[in-house]
Amino acid sequence: MRKTISILFFFIISYSFSQNEITYEKTLAEIKKSSKVLCTNLIIPNVEFSIGIFTTEWIVEDLTEEQCGDIKTNEIKNGKILEILEYKNLLKKFYVEMENNNFESIESNEKFEWNKAKLIINLNFSNDINELNQVYIPIMNKKEAKELIKSICPIFESDFCFKKLKRKI
Repeated sequence: MRKTISILFFFIISYSFSQNEITYEKTLAEIKKSSKVLCTNLIIPNVEFSIGIFTTEWIVEDLTEEQCGDIKTNEIKNGKILEILEYKNLLKKFYVEMENNNFESIESNEKFEWNKAKLIINLNFSNDINELNQVYIPIMNKKEAKELIKSICPIFESDFCFKKLKRKI
């Protein structure tokens, strides 16, 4: 009886862990269907200025004078952001934060160094804390980072914020 219970317990544990495997395909599918809850952060490493694009469900208090950390978005605007990211081939590789501020690719052991990126896109695409709910996309090229900002800017009425972000890159 004890042996049967042990084997059953082993299979239950194995099955539950096998369901939570993180894959690129699963993550991309979750991101694409998350336009209702998607929150996007455009971060310049080591600079105290970033742009946070949040859905109306998120209550974010922006303490900066410019009010650039709390730009409101909706499902349509989030869809446009995702289209731009896909068009610019930025949804090809996702990184997750490991311990000690290490960022590792979902598909491989490839890592990126936070300080070497020109711009980092942080996508929060789920409210479920039990699942993977955010990924990072580093942009290492200054020109590519500025072009992305230029593409996203027309979606929102925050020209000041996006121009300031481009200058700080």
